[in-house]
Amino acid sequence: MISALEEPLEVFKDRWVVVEYHVTLEDGTVVLGGDEPAALNFAVGYGHVLPALESRLLGHKPGETLEFVIPAEEAFGPYDPRQVKRRSYEEFPQGRTLQPGKWVVASNDRTGAQYCYYVRSKDADGIVLDFNHPLAGKDLYYHLRIVKVRDLTPDELIELRPCQSTS
Repeated sequence: MISALEEPLEVFKDRWVVVEYHVTLEDGTVVLGGDEPAALNFAVGYGHVLPALESRLLGHKPGETLEFVIPAEEAFGPYDPRQVKRRSYEEFPQGRTLQPGKWVVASNDRTGAQYCYYVRSKDADGIVLDFNHPLAGKDLYYHLRIVKVRDLTPDELIELRPCQSTS
């Protein structure tokens, strides 16, 4: 007979979870985890993963295999054509050196924030940039196995909740 202490822990807030997974798009394009699954470790309830992914894991135990779809609206949002912008070289001189079909990581000099954009096209007068997330508008197909679930340690909880009293 298995005691309550030996029962595997379920995925809930304040637990550490390890999963192995594959993510594909509807057409079979692999996003993560090709021949070998990708691994993901995270603390539940602290915004470390997509909320839609975390919610689908709640209540499950190690050893379980899950398959589900996270719709675009719950993942990286719908594709927004308003996020595609044309810039003249006068307002964006760096555009002259960028290549169409490439992703660019940019930094805001004032805030230090980083963001990505895709170079759609360019011509003699300017460049067309797409600021949508690469997975915007795409449903994500998960095949996932929960490898491990454990309680967070008191030290981990202090690190995750530094402004809360532990007494």
